[in-house]
Amino acid sequence: MAEMYISLLDWFGFNEMQVWIAAISALLFSANFLGGIISSLMFVSSRDLKKRPLKERISFRMFCFSELILLVFMFFYHVFMIEMILVEHVVYWLSAMIMMPLLAVIASQTILVSFSAKINEKNMKLERQLVQRRKELREKRHAPTGDTAPAANTAASSLKRP
Repeated sequence: MAEMYISLLDWFGFNEMQVWIAAISALLFSANFLGGIISSLMFVSSRDLKKRPLKERISFRMFCFSELILLVFMFFYHVFMIEMILVEHVVYWLSAMIMMPLLAVIASQTILVSFSAKINEKNMKLERQLVQRRKELREKRHAPTGDTAPAANTAASSLKRP
């Protein structure tokens, strides 16, 4: 597998530091995949299944961090190591930058599909609890209060006395 990836790097015109490029790429790709898995598992295990904003998700934070690492490595590689950039290199780096969020999305959706029964069960439970709360609130609003009935009785009884 590693030999295949090294030959792919040859095809993209990388002649120096191929093992480092392969190792950094594999680390960042697997980190984004893992970030998508962890983010979805946290969503599935949450109590109320609220979707968090994108900037609060682990997968998005991992993506931003890995993009930063990749950009620093690209800068280091092309400025200090080989002192040039080829079109093939640009194609590789752009495809790597696009692949990282896609791996996070693929991992996230895989987990969500795997746990869809559990998610549906939690949604049904939350919906039943919400319906129960609404029902209790309606009953509470429509129930006669203790203040109005005695006041009416005392007013009616005071009218009958004279």
